[in-house]
Amino acid sequence: MTEYAKIEVAREILNVMIGANGQRGYDRSNKTLMQLLEDEIAFKKGDKDVVDKIIAVYGPMVRSHKYIL
Repeated sequence: MTEYAKIEVAREILNVMIGANGQRGYDRSNKTLMQLLEDEIAFKKGDKDVVDKIIAVYGPMVRSHKYIL
C-alpha cells in the first residue's frame, strides 16, 4: 500500500472511531475518546507510527463494527 493510501485509510478509520465514541458529546472521562483525539493530533503532525497504529489497532475494530469501546 502506498503512503498516500495508508494516510487516507487511517484518516477514514480515525473519523469513524471519533464519531462513534463522541456521539454522547465531549467528555474528558471517556478515555477512549481522549486517546483518539491524542492520536489525531499526532496524525496531523505527520507521525508515521501513529498512521500504522491507527490501521493496525483501530482498523480491525471498524471492520468488525466494534468501534464503541
